[in-house]
Amino acid sequence: MKVKLFVLFVLFSQLEAIDIKMGKGTFDWEMGIDKFMKADFGLDINTISISENHANFGDNKLYYFYNADIYSSDFVDQMTTLMATPITHEFPIFGSINDAIDKYTPIPTPSSYKISGFDLNLGVGYDFYKEKNNYLGIGINTGLSLPVMKMKDLVQSVQFTRKILKATKTTIKTYKLGPTLTGGFEIAPKLLAYGTFGFGFQKGSIENDWIRSSMDVDGGYSVLDFGINYAPLPKYPKLHLTLGYSKKSWSVDKVKADMFNIFNIEGFSMLDSDFSSSSAYLGVGYRF
Repeated sequence: MKVKLFVLFVLFSQLEAIDIKMGKGTFDWEMGIDKFMKADFGLDINTISISENHANFGDNKLYYFYNADIYSSDFVDQMTTLMATPITHEFPIFGSINDAIDKYTPIPTPSSYKISGFDLNLGVGYDFYKEKNNYLGIGINTGLSLPVMKMKDLVQSVQFTRKILKATKTTIKTYKLGPTLTGGFEIAPKLLAYGTFGFGFQKGSIENDWIRSSMDVDGGYSVLDFGINYAPLPKYPKLHLTLGYSKKSWSVDKVKADMFNIFNIEGFSMLDSDFSSSSAYLGVGYRF
């Protein structure tokens, strides 16, 4: 965490405007490996952000924007559904249907999850409307998302997972590109309302310590951020307070994955992953 904050400070220290925000919210993740495991959970997260919603280059209508989030959570107990049908099995020729149902029914098991990660959006745009402190612009956004999910403590009674899923970590690295729409309106002296919406494509890879890494993934993302800026000190008009809300979503399409070192087959599974974060934040900003 300290290293990431130092890197962000060095990266953004040369810019003309900066907001530092603290937030609290939730991170929702739906993750599934077809016929093997499914997890759907939400975790409380804390966020630290360095951002600027809209800053013009001098007096012209070109502007830049950026937002870098670091988020983390504690381990929280959730439920995971394991394997509707074993990958390799022999259905009984003799025996009751009830015995087969008992044997092959999905097994809900308690586990602990923890999420942490880094999300970056940055880009440039052009104000097609600008009058004093009011503006409306369109831009192009790029960036990356690096969420990491850790799982541990699956119950010991699940024999086929006891040794291989005690602790596992999944890292998703995605790179994104798409348009944004940004607006700001001075609703009262020293009080500015702002908002940003963006969406686009993302491409990257999924890595897991018990699934083969470097799997190509395709998907999409969306970003929504809105709030208010207030400059309370007449002697320091460049200093302002920020109150707002942010929601970011990523969707990863199904990808084929090998259950490496678990079962002696290849190309078994399809992996789904859809996740989003939302948080309310409070911050302080300054225009240099």
